[in-house]
Amino acid sequence: MEPFFDEYINLYSGELTRFCISLCGNKADADDLFQETWYKAMKNYDKYNDAYPFEKWLLAICANCFKDFKRLSHNKRIVGFQNESEENLFFDSLPDINSEKRFDYVELHCAVAALPNKFKVVLTLYYFKDYSIKEISEILSLAEGTVKSRLRKAKSVLKRRLTDENY
Repeated sequence: MEPFFDEYINLYSGELTRFCISLCGNKADADDLFQETWYKAMKNYDKYNDAYPFEKWLLAICANCFKDFKRLSHNKRIVGFQNESEENLFFDSLPDINSEKRFDYVELHCAVAALPNKFKVVLTLYYFKDYSIKEISEILSLAEGTVKSRLRKAKSVLKRRLTDENY
């Protein structure tokens, strides 16, 4: 491993961990995604263009690893929190969540976890990572219109699921 890569790991591991947990919904899968992302980043560092922010490049790798990860048949299940420890880890990654709002966040987390991957990734980058439509289109190599469309569809599906008593 290149000596400078330790600096990247120190700088971006927290952000990458939160992104992995947001996408996967459980610690075990998030840990696997985290490791696979760093592995691919180190392996392909010679392809990195330093004119492009490293964090965006890393999140693009993570999003692509997540897509690959979810294609595996044994990972196609919808997973909530496997135990209280995973739930606490998820809430610790969110800013200022009081115990009264935890139920709402669990419900939201489950609804987001049930979204198709193409919607989940866009929604997570936009709302949980605060990237703009333009930045997301660069990270995912998609047209801005496609990002907007997926975001609109994801919000529509979430709204329907969160207001439907039978969900």
